[in-house]
Amino acid sequence: MTSDVPFQAIASGVAVCLGISYYYLSSRRSASSKPPGPRGWPIIGNLLNVPTQFEWFYWATYKDLYGPISYTTVLGREIVILNTLEACNEMLEKKSSVYSGRPIMPFAGEIVGWDQQLLFVPFNGNHFRAMRKLAHHHLGTKVAASQYHEVQETEVKHLVSRLRGTNDSEGLVKNLRITIGAILLRMSHGYTTRTDGNDPIVNLVEVASQDFYQATKPGAWFVDIFPWLKHVPAWMPGAGFKKTGAKFRKTNIDQTDKPYDFVVKEMGNNTALPSFTSNALRTQLTPDEKFALKFIAAALYGGGLDTMTGATTVFFLAMIIYPDIQRKIHEELDRVVGTGRLPNMRDQEHLPFLGGVIKEVSRWSVTVPGGVPHAATEDDVFNGYYIRKGTIVINNLWAIAHDPANYTSPMTFDPTRFLGPTPELDPASYTFGFGRRRCPGIEVAESTVYIVLATCLSVFRVSGGKDEKGNELPPPKEEFQSGAVSHPKPFKCVVEPRSAEAVNLLQMLGNDLVERPPSQL
Repeated sequence: MTSDVPFQAIASGVAVCLGISYYYLSSRRSASSKPPGPRGWPIIGNLLNVPTQFEWFYWATYKDLYGPISYTTVLGREIVILNTLEACNEMLEKKSSVYSGRPIMPFAGEIVGWDQQLLFVPFNGNHFRAMRKLAHHHLGTKVAASQYHEVQETEVKHLVSRLRGTNDSEGLVKNLRITIGAILLRMSHGYTTRTDGNDPIVNLVEVASQDFYQATKPGAWFVDIFPWLKHVPAWMPGAGFKKTGAKFRKTNIDQTDKPYDFVVKEMGNNTALPSFTSNALRTQLTPDEKFALKFIAAALYGGGLDTMTGATTVFFLAMIIYPDIQRKIHEELDRVVGTGRLPNMRDQEHLPFLGGVIKEVSRWSVTVPGGVPHAATEDDVFNGYYIRKGTIVINNLWAIAHDPANYTSPMTFDPTRFLGPTPELDPASYTFGFGRRRCPGIEVAESTVYIVLATCLSVFRVSGGKDEKGNELPPPKEEFQSGAVSHPKPFKCVVEPRSAEAVNLLQMLGNDLVERPPSQL
């Protein structure tokens, strides 16, 4: 630690000088040209006020204080906060050519390599366009996504065969992740995962995901504040971030290359299962598309696993808290599907109440509550406000989902708001993002979440368990963890067959299921 002191002292001195210069230069432009917001301190701006947890709650307070569009600075970084759907649509949809950038994060981007992945790649280059084109053609329509329905239905059968007897959310989440991961890897690379929770590709992607959260943690890396530090030699005191960055980068490359190389090998052996990657490789690809293919395939799995696991886990929590709603879903499933088979994709359009509950879950606990930040790629004047190039734009999805202008009694869990002749705003219109950064895998995400939840509730009743006297325990609280993706705090969760017919169906299912041999890398 002592060897870092001279470097830190020099860097701190430079920080002060740069901060004073920035503050002086930026203050010369009239403050009235910026959106309204709190006055900050010189150099650090409003750093001391910004929380490190549940930031969306904090940003939501800006709406009452300053209006739908507000502004602040943190360590010289200019930030615009959008707290209404109208503001998001006006800026991020109608002016997407200006506001589809991502914040520049030298550590996560250039050093670790996430600037090549879909989430952070610059939107105005050939690489981004090639990824979007591939995603739309092979995945982004109902017809394209429907070719994977059999995979989704098959993997969910394995899920219900494992879930019986689960009595806590840890076991529930583990099995949901195994199943959703299996679905996504079959779709993306034709790869069959191990079912014991110890698959090498799944483990690799899990490590890469944890690395990503560390790499993008605000304020964690000095190089993000002073990008010139990326040029210092790795041996220099205080440059330990380079060693960490190299480690993270290798994992990032491996999670992208190894599944892709697996598909190429399988195709060479004529044993490749149909998948997004193999289907694309069988078409005529441009050089840009061939390079982009492995990245967009990795995004399908890496970008979908945590979000879909979070969404489905929240659904189970809601079913325990609101047992009457669970009962109504059971009644609808029995009426439409019956008790002699599992639901399939064709049943979805005939299950409106279940669909309403899924929408309400996504509104009640937005999967990515703080949104994924955008950035201005050029100077702009928006609604009379001057927005400097590089300004970070936060789209507060939690605020939109709980805005009385969009929803009646927004703090109440009420799936009926999406039913009837005048349904309220569909959360999918904003929860998947805006403009050119809107998620290209919406069809896959919605169909996967549907089939997981419909199948589980067709055979299971979910509860918080019983005490020693056989009385139902009080439902868990509506408590969530802070993080980029919304996950409930651990809760008691008992999963058991809901009827004698369900027991018989599970028994027949167990007899019919064939264990799948996992793929070999």
